[in-house]
Amino acid sequence: MHKTLSLAILLCLFAVFPLSPATAEDKPIRIDTCWIDESPGFNIWYAKKMGWDKEEGLDIVMHLFNSGPAQMEALPAKQWVLGSTGAGGQLTGIIRYDVYSVAATIDEGINQLFLRPGHPATKIKGWNPAYPEVYGSPETVKGMKILYTTQTTVHYLIGKWLEVLGLTFDDVTLVNMDQSSAVPAFERNIGDAVCLWAPFTFAAKRNGWVLAGTGATLKAPSVASYVGDREWCDAHPDLVAKFLRVHYRVAKMMREEGNSDRIVELHRQYMNEFCGIRMTPEESKGDLELHPRWTYEESLAVMDDTNGPSKAQQWQEQILSFFVSIGRFSQKEAAKVRNGDNVTAKFLKMVQQPIP
Repeated sequence: MHKTLSLAILLCLFAVFPLSPATAEDKPIRIDTCWIDESPGFNIWYAKKMGWDKEEGLDIVMHLFNSGPAQMEALPAKQWVLGSTGAGGQLTGIIRYDVYSVAATIDEGINQLFLRPGHPATKIKGWNPAYPEVYGSPETVKGMKILYTTQTTVHYLIGKWLEVLGLTFDDVTLVNMDQSSAVPAFERNIGDAVCLWAPFTFAAKRNGWVLAGTGATLKAPSVASYVGDREWCDAHPDLVAKFLRVHYRVAKMMREEGNSDRIVELHRQYMNEFCGIRMTPEESKGDLELHPRWTYEESLAVMDDTNGPSKAQQWQEQILSFFVSIGRFSQKEAAKVRNGDNVTAKFLKMVQQPIP
């Protein structure tokens, strides 16, 4: 009798105060992420526009930084827990904060070094026979003032260029500035050369600056990767996998659709609204062509260390060795990278299949 009465009272209460359909378990989980003002962030920006992060139970928040090292400076304050960065940012993050590199996502070997038109170095091509497409010579490059962004992939590219020409950083003057500042500075006749990543390379081409070398012609490969706060990733491996699934859903769509007018226009919108960079349709399409998205399977292959160091680890080692050689990282710091488990495919392997 009492049990029947209690049940009746509960049923009445539920009728008057029904359970909300949006329970705590259903509420999307906020994930703060970091990005640089370049192409890789388009995947998550597009996914958010389509609501695909919500379909995975996530609320991805995007925060913009001007370089990889700047991203890492914000990590101790927990301004982000996952995000895309270049090789310089990744190395800084591993050495300083023990971050994970959870997925290599895109080829960043398309950074470019430009010379001022009319400079003597523009008259000499292939001084080193092993690098026939590279401009400059020891005599024409020595004493140059070069604009760059320190401890990034463009820093690495300049080092490779000087090495190819038999020079060192002692032979030139480096002027450190953000990429968004380097272009207008060079336009104001500051510097003899400037090293840029896309989309800033398109401004260089519009201005008619002379292309002296690229990641490809200087044999200096690098990639953009997703990195994550170790403590957070270890505590939430399922959320890392869901985040990656969102990214690769967009990568799959982009491979299937190609650089259609729709994708090009959306990419222009992303560059303008999130990165603050205006691009023409032709430049937007060119940027997408420079950055073909790796599929899930391609990223997995790059991260595969079954038979020794993965391609991602090998590329990281090349850049690490460079920064050690110029004294930017110590041998002790390099050992931390080489002996660590930071570059890992364990989260990538957790991504639920098939990807929509």
